[in-house]
Amino acid sequence: MKKITRLHLKTSIGILSSLMVVSAFAQTPTQKPTSQEQEYETSWEEYMALKEKANGGTKHTYETLPNWKGVWRSSNRVRHSFDFSIVKDRADLPQYKIISAELTPKYLADYEEHIEEIKMGLGWDRLSDCLPAGFPRWLTEPFSREFVPTPDQTWLSHEQVNETRRVYTDGRGHGAEDFAIPLWLGDSIGFWNEDTLVIHTTNLKAGRYQRGQPAYSFQTSTVEQWGMIDQTTMLVKITIYDPPALVKPWHAEFTYAVNRDPEIRVNYNSCEENNMVVRMPSGEATILLPGDANYNEPTTFGIPEVTWDTIPE
Repeated sequence: MKKITRLHLKTSIGILSSLMVVSAFAQTPTQKPTSQEQEYETSWEEYMALKEKANGGTKHTYETLPNWKGVWRSSNRVRHSFDFSIVKDRADLPQYKIISAELTPKYLADYEEHIEEIKMGLGWDRLSDCLPAGFPRWLTEPFSREFVPTPDQTWLSHEQVNETRRVYTDGRGHGAEDFAIPLWLGDSIGFWNEDTLVIHTTNLKAGRYQRGQPAYSFQTSTVEQWGMIDQTTMLVKITIYDPPALVKPWHAEFTYAVNRDPEIRVNYNSCEENNMVVRMPSGEATILLPGDANYNEPTTFGIPEVTWDTIPE
């Protein structure tokens, strides 16, 4: 078996869509995401300030919604990072980026401990258990996406582990606190400021921003602004609020490029049938290869044996 120190999500090539070839027809926005220079005490304060500036928000119909059709992929992705503007490696761990977040002492100590575990080959990642990336890490992952706006809600779908966010823009608030539970993608509501979608997300499960990045707590909440900045590019600006982990809010930006070729499709992704990463008793990560004990053949895993003679060649 081959030992590895950096874990990679194992996915079948057949499941992933083609690489992006950007075409030249998309709707140009009338409103781009606004500046995030002003600091607020809470995410809700920022969200409500943006809503007030938008005069309560734009009421769209199917005819007036921006054209977000197509398949999207990250166009500024940096591996082992959350803030993609940071391209400098850690001096003690090449290929893992330094961080721009200002962490509290507790979370800074945890981050440095996480880095030491990676150096020793013990940096286990929850994606290797086929768990969701969760939000806000969802923003950083590769593979294909679809963004589907409607007047009452917008679906933000990601091919990896089929993670789909639902952003309600019909005027409802967040779910009642008495029934609120931490969710992988949180509870998201939003409004439109012309062609920019503004989102407030809360009730998140704690997690880590990426491999080799800090952790975020159950108290994390965010404000996002989604809007096209040219005919083929979506810009997402996010501010993350997390008092237990962050000394001050953390700002980051992401861009996605669209491919409007109708032949490109986003398929269902079954992580379990392609996941050959296992954790050894020592805590180290190993990839199982054909012939190894407990190796699962992706084509036949979970499929009745009686049908194997009908597998397409």
